[in-house]
Parts: sequence; C-alpha cells; structure tokens
Amino acid sequence: MKLTVILFITVLAAGAVSAQEAGGFTLPAELYAPNETPENKTTLTVVTANVGNADLFRCGNPYFYKLCRTEVEERVAASLAAIRPDIVALQEVFDEDRCAGIKEKDRRKVCYGYENREPRYQVRRLLGDDYTIVCDDRSHFECIGVHRDAGTVTGCEPGGLCRGTALVAAPAPESCDPHPAIFAVDAVIGDVSVRIVNAHPSASNRQCRTEQIQGLFEEYMGAQPVADPGLNILIMGDLNLHPFSDFTDSSIELWRAYVGEGKAYYYLSGPAEHDPPYPTNAGRTIDHVVTNFAAGNCMTLGRSRDAPRFDGTYGDVDPEGTDHSPLVCELVFTQD
Repeated sequence: MKLTVILFITVLAAGAVSAQEAGGFTLPAELYAPNETPENKTTLTVVTANVGNADLFRCGNPYFYKLCRTEVEERVAASLAAIRPDIVALQEVFDEDRCAGIKEKDRRKVCYGYENREPRYQVRRLLGDDYTIVCDDRSHFECIGVHRDAGTVTGCEPGGLCRGTALVAAPAPESCDPHPAIFAVDAVIGDVSVRIVNAHPSASNRQCRTEQIQGLFEEYMGAQPVADPGLNILIMGDLNLHPFSDFTDSSIELWRAYVGEGKAYYYLSGPAEHDPPYPTNAGRTIDHVVTNFAAGNCMTLGRSRDAPRFDGTYGDVDPEGTDHSPLVCELVFTQD
C-alpha cells in the first residue's frame, strides 16, 4: 500500500515571527496547499529554528550565545503556539541547569529568578505541555519535539522530556568541544516511520565539523551513520556550512559527496528554492533541509514584512533577536 503524507516544514535557523497587526503569527498563505488554510488543512506543520543570538554583549558568556533573553523567548514561544507545529527541531536552546552557576542580576535574562520559573526548562516553555521532547546527550542545547497529536517518538513517553535519552547519535569526536551536536529520533508520524535529524555541527572547528558530518553519513568510530540510508530520513538544522560558493573545506567536500543533484540526499531548501540560494545567516546559506525520500518546496522567511522571522524581524538581523532566517517547506512523504 502506498501512503502519502503532506507536510509543511518550517526551517527556522533562528528566526521567529512576532504578533502582527492582525494579531498572532501566521505563515505565508502560499505555503499551504490549494484551497487550504491554517484552520482547514490536511498537512502537518514542521519547524526547525536556531533560536540563539551571536551578540557578544547580550548572549555571550556565560550563555554560550544561546537564547538568553526572556522577551525574545516569549516572542518565539508565542509564534510557535500560534502555528502549533507537529514536529519541531530547535537549535541553541539554553539549558536551565547551567543557571545554578550564574548569579544573574539582569531581569531580562533567562537565568534571573530561574529557581521559581515554571516550567523549569526553556524548551518546555517554548513548546508547551503537548510535546514529546528529546534533547541532545551533550549539552541539551539542541532539541526535537513531536506534538502528541501528530505521532510518537521511540523511547520517550508521550508528553515527556527526555534529555540525553531516546536518541540516535554518533560518538562525539575527540576534536570537538562539549557543545555541538547532530542527533536524531525515530518517530512514527501518522503511519509513516521517519528518522528526524537535528543537525548543528561545530561553527568554529573545521575538523570537528568534518567528523560530525562523517558520523551523519558514514560509519564512524564503530557506529552506524545517523542518517541510515535504509530509512526515511529528514535532515534539517543549522549545518554551519555554506556549500554554494567557490570556497571549500573538508566538511563542505564531505557534505557535497552526499547532498546535491544525483546524490543520496537532495535539497528541499537553498538551490531548490532560488538560484543563488537566499542567505540564512551573515550572508551565507548555512541552514538546510535535505532528504532521501520527500518532495516539496521551501521558502526563506525574514526577507520581507509579509514573511518575518519568529521574533518578528525581517531584513537585516536585529541583534536583540535571533540571528538566523527561517526556511519554510511544504513536503510530501510517500512510503510504499
């Protein structure tokens, strides 16, 4: 039996969309199938967002450039609640356990008064109670959420928060610091089995990034590739590599060996949307959606007032907000 599931994937490397004049964040109308609306659709909504901020003065040490400002957190959470995604991949969430070592006096920061904040963990505040959430096994900065109405995650109780469990990940390269991570969850969405990969390899360490990409696509240190070619694979996130220029390095070369026209994985974002690809961060296209089985189209958000980021900004990145632009995709999953 052939089963087809249509999905919208919103790939947001950092962005967010604030409440607009009409009240509440809405996705662009062209994202939806003909004759469908957010209130009347046969699709699933999927989001990936890097919610961090690279501003040294606002979110540098001790926040590691993660989501450090309460007001931005609230805007992103409101936007996610407005669109109620079925699947979410988040990068650069801040782990509240680290607040114990921060004597925060700035009321605008997420560690101020954290002892009395409910829910305790930022990822739960961003997504709410209706999500099964799995975070990486290194620093808990990267998380995947699946709405309980959409499907289940292998190894994590429906509605649970699994930090460092219920995931698939390659061994951590010795060349890496403790933070960057690529991991996946095995999920059943409707009747479709899919491995969802949240990919956020190192930005600053080329050797670390190369080895992490190797663990994504190849056997690495005795472990099978995270992106098992025998499974339905959806890879999304902030890959920290721009493969669309003459510049290259070992991580880009390895990525190009597996992703692109005629390769095992193909783009749903980037060149599939526009040539040249729209930038997603600092003039580069480093946020990607690739797959080995799905079909669909993607849109880069944040380029106009009509399609802002989740934090309400568009055009040049606002240093007080998030520092990546979203991608939005409408996908069809077909499983024999």
